[in-house]
Amino acid sequence: MGEPLCATTATGWLRLLLVLLATVAPMRLPAADTANDSSLLVFPSAQGTRAVSSDRPADLDTHGEAFADVLYTLTDGRLRFLVEAEVSTENAELDRFQLGWEPVPESYIWLGKFHEPSSYWNFERDHGHYLQTAISTPAIETPAGDRAGHDTGVLPENVTGLLLDSSHSVGGSATVQVSFSLGVAANPILSNDRSYWIQPISGGRHRIGWNARLALLQDYPRSSSFGLLASEHILDTGQLANAGSLDARSVDEMIYGAFGDGDWGPWSVHATLYHIDFNLRDSTSPRTQSVVAGYAQLERRFGGRYTAYGRLERSADAENADYIRALRPRFEIRRSLLGMRWDYTRHQAVTIEMARAATSNNQFTNISLQWSALIQ
Repeated sequence: MGEPLCATTATGWLRLLLVLLATVAPMRLPAADTANDSSLLVFPSAQGTRAVSSDRPADLDTHGEAFADVLYTLTDGRLRFLVEAEVSTENAELDRFQLGWEPVPESYIWLGKFHEPSSYWNFERDHGHYLQTAISTPAIETPAGDRAGHDTGVLPENVTGLLLDSSHSVGGSATVQVSFSLGVAANPILSNDRSYWIQPISGGRHRIGWNARLALLQDYPRSSSFGLLASEHILDTGQLANAGSLDARSVDEMIYGAFGDGDWGPWSVHATLYHIDFNLRDSTSPRTQSVVAGYAQLERRFGGRYTAYGRLERSADAENADYIRALRPRFEIRRSLLGMRWDYTRHQAVTIEMARAATSNNQFTNISLQWSALIQ
């Protein structure tokens, strides 16, 4: 399930030092006398999780990790630069590295590495733990994570290439947002402990894929948005084939989806539904396998400092998808969770979460506790 957090190796100590340095470094850049505008934000967090398996009720597994998500932006006229890096005691990744140009107001052309527009949660909410209410990310959206491969994502998290992002007002109370990208996603690779994870810049063949996202944002009388998602990526799965876990050396992943997001006074809801086709190619038996996955998270705020939330997740036919089984054998096909967040002071919060989840061959319960913050 997970490894106890124990920095017994030099790599573990180095990553812990990087997290601490990122947290205590000066966080505010002086304002310039020119038109340049820059900002540096750091989102430190630490969490611990205790898990118990239904197969072994007496066998408790405790896991802990510290994080620091660092986000830097620089604006100079119509030019904008953005870089985001995440460092933890188990992993380090350059999450985004983008150079943008604003040819007309509210429209950007980006070059570099960016969050995949067709992965709703990552595009909207994967920017530091403090900015998302729940501790956990939905299983279908979970990005690449620790070195043990426990958080290997089914959907590509990042794309390197060209991104067009444009917003247009409709009437006086709505905005249409269009995002389209062309680029390459990372291939699944074999790590040293024979688990699979998504390396940010991977080996193997890279073929250009595409992403599209159309959203309608309604500002009045309530804040809400809904939209459609689509993408296609051809992934090199040669390492999975060489290890004997998949009989295809190439997978064409086609994604269609819809999402809804809204605030109604103290209530909030976030929901997404995906249809994913895995076309297994370069195989002795080429085939297409489909998965339908979705989740809905409901939140209720109390007194300005407390937020209660719950989430349901379901994935149909994921246990029969050969690519998912090869990439992430412990993929959670069902999960239900409840949590409570306490914003006990400005820009700091403590969250507790309890989740009941099931894989294709096991059920388990997780109890997680997290501290998160924003330093600016």
